[in-house]
Amino acid sequence: MEKNKNALISVFDKKNLELITKFLIKKKYTIYSTGGSSKYLKKIHIPHVEVSKYTKQKEILSGRVKTLHPKIFGGILAANTREHQKELKKEKIINFDLIIVNLYPFEKTIKNTKNYNEIIEMIDIGGHSLIRAAAKNYLNTTIIIDPFDYPNFIKNPPKTASAKKRYAVKAMKKITEYDIAIMKWFQGIEDKEYLLRYGENPQQKAKALISNNLFKQISGEKKLSYNNLLDLDAALAIVYATESKKYICTIIKHNIPCGASIEKNQIKSYTSALAGDPISAFGGIVAFNKKVTATAAEKLIKNYFEVVAAPDFESDALKILKRKTNLRVLKVKKFKSKIEQRSIFAGKLIQDVNNKKTTIVNIYGKNKLNDEKINFFTNVLKVIKSNAIALFDQTSLVSQSGGQTSRIDSLENCLYKFNLKQKKKKNSKLFLFSDAFFPFTDSLELVKKKNLKIDVYAPMGSKNDTLIEKFVKENKLNFFKLNNRHFKH
Repeated sequence: MEKNKNALISVFDKKNLELITKFLIKKKYTIYSTGGSSKYLKKIHIPHVEVSKYTKQKEILSGRVKTLHPKIFGGILAANTREHQKELKKEKIINFDLIIVNLYPFEKTIKNTKNYNEIIEMIDIGGHSLIRAAAKNYLNTTIIIDPFDYPNFIKNPPKTASAKKRYAVKAMKKITEYDIAIMKWFQGIEDKEYLLRYGENPQQKAKALISNNLFKQISGEKKLSYNNLLDLDAALAIVYATESKKYICTIIKHNIPCGASIEKNQIKSYTSALAGDPISAFGGIVAFNKKVTATAAEKLIKNYFEVVAAPDFESDALKILKRKTNLRVLKVKKFKSKIEQRSIFAGKLIQDVNNKKTTIVNIYGKNKLNDEKINFFTNVLKVIKSNAIALFDQTSLVSQSGGQTSRIDSLENCLYKFNLKQKKKKNSKLFLFSDAFFPFTDSLELVKKKNLKIDVYAPMGSKNDTLIEKFVKENKLNFFKLNNRHFKH
């Protein structure tokens, strides 16, 4: 004969509750229930025991405390051991075999109201604790959090450990998401679903979850696209990563910097960034580190860009930019990300953001760049796909190449593009940055062969470092060791 079992019900969402409770009564469960759930069960004539009568403790603090009691949690957490069962019997505590609970609708509430008191009351305490306790003891206490799971429970009551664990995993996942939503609300981070027409290509469905408090679209008839957001991420990583009182501008196309500059005034930073590759800049994303002036805006609208982003805009600058209805203008707060993540076939990759300050060690020659420029040039380099090579003049990106499977291919392509597009700068002082070490001397031989005034900045760490250093000194190449590698796959 099957022994009587006990179920605890404490739900906000009463959906399908009549269905599951009638099944439990049929299976000889004794049902225990809290305030609002108890009222509902009385209305549909389901026999049950009110929790307050069982615990001999009435609900307090306007219902904030209902289930937080040893007679509840003891019955959920007790193992099926002689010691635990003896203690329950002594304390007159019953075993709970089933917990049916769902949480206050915190996420729904923050979408529908800004009222602080309404939101704070939707932070579930008891329900959250019941879920965690039942999950911990899932072999003895099954936990159901989703009303749509009731029919499946009725049809196939979980008997095996793996079946019970599936309910526990779903419950723990829910409270994890719930906790993240609460944490973000406390931090003032508001994630909203941002509708996208499609993904990288029209045949790909896509959506974005956006922290709306970080940016505001203040002009432009169209919303941002999937590719716009990717390009913006790269642009902002450059302009906001370098702490500088100078004016920084970068132009991104297909997630690659085709222009970047640090100058003493905004017009110069923009025109120098554009000069890096004016053809590729067409239809790109432009980002600034300082408030955009009306003078800069007049220059901007002479070219076709998808998006212009900055921490702020002069009122006259905004009026000028609004002349182009297809130009999206974004006001973006300055920020420093700490974590970045990507989806892969098996789940997610999560890592610290690559934001360590760059320092150098002289291998040969005298360094002509200050710390600010070294860090800015390195921040541009970080955005280029490996194997990355970036070539700069005193203030700006003049050529780059990445995404190649060999470093010398990237170097040859970078120098070829420079020769093709920057003929006026052939006699200028140039600074070549590599995201990783040169494994052989062939790349440095190519640099020497070009007869350009190039200082090389690259990490080391190859088994051929000694040969590299020997080649540098014998050929009097100015070479400076970067403190870190900067792969971007």
